[in-house]
Amino acid sequence: MILQISAKLAPGPQWTGLKRYLACIFLATLSGGLAKAADSSPVVVIRGENDSQCAPHGRGNVYAPEIVRSANELWMWYGGQGRDGHDRIHLAVSADAVHWRQSGVVMEDRAANHCNDPSVVKSNGLFFLFYTRAGTGVTDEIAVATSADGERWEMRGTALGPGKPDTWDSLSVGRPAVLCADGLFKMWYDGRKDLPPNAPDKNAPKSNSSQRHVGYATSTDGLHWERHGSNPVYDHDAGGIHVLPIGDHLAMLSESRLGTEAAVSHDGISWRRIGLLVERAALQSERHGHVTPFLLPDADAGGATLFYGAAAESSWDANSICRQRLSNAQWALLVEAPQ
Repeated sequence: MILQISAKLAPGPQWTGLKRYLACIFLATLSGGLAKAADSSPVVVIRGENDSQCAPHGRGNVYAPEIVRSANELWMWYGGQGRDGHDRIHLAVSADAVHWRQSGVVMEDRAANHCNDPSVVKSNGLFFLFYTRAGTGVTDEIAVATSADGERWEMRGTALGPGKPDTWDSLSVGRPAVLCADGLFKMWYDGRKDLPPNAPDKNAPKSNSSQRHVGYATSTDGLHWERHGSNPVYDHDAGGIHVLPIGDHLAMLSESRLGTEAAVSHDGISWRRIGLLVERAALQSERHGHVTPFLLPDADAGGATLFYGAAAESSWDANSICRQRLSNAQWALLVEAPQ
């Protein structure tokens, strides 16, 4: 009922500034959102505490949650950096999205330095895992693996490599967000042509103006991909993205040092930026922002919970996975159809 009301009353493009803000507050009040303010406080659900997650500094580094509903459970694949400095993909299971039972490492690439940022979809009874892979340094590509059960994976090679020389994604591509429906796989991903001056890769091109963009690609089998001719489809230095359907449109979340940002689109190509959706909390555990956010809508689509890597250090290498309930005003901004 609340979703139906929000969809009808959500502020459109004619609502700006104070009017838009007051409209969202009205929606939140209507659904009891202000009375549940405490529910929106961030809570750590996974810390990096064992050898495959504690990072070389020993304080833990887990992030990039990807959650899929399976029967009466929630399955979360996520990345963890080990004491040896290598990243691996782990699995945790929950019945309530609050308490998670960790199953350990389910995907490791011994030939790569970086194996992380999972995006999981299921097609024709088969799980597809798309992930960021870097053989050395931080020069990434997007790899794919398949599984019958979501735990034992077969690596299937590169799904998408860097673009042509001197293009926006000529250096690296990664952090995929994949949807699959009616036999068509759709992927959004971030890419770069160079790195910031302080990036830990001696051989990569550097630039003071370095930033990320978002590209779009499609596939009919999940293995062979074609880039869209309008790439890049989004800029604003967006990276670590998650794309999900909400009603008749799409929402995109992206990481930032201020928190989680958002945009909406009808076709996945033309996006309207919302801006900062969830501000980082005034806590030591996320004082440097949100990394790789993931939004889990309620089963009845009446609201949603945000999961993200909470960045305790400016280097973004000491993260814990947090959950935070969206307020009804925040959810209303995503439910609103883009113009």
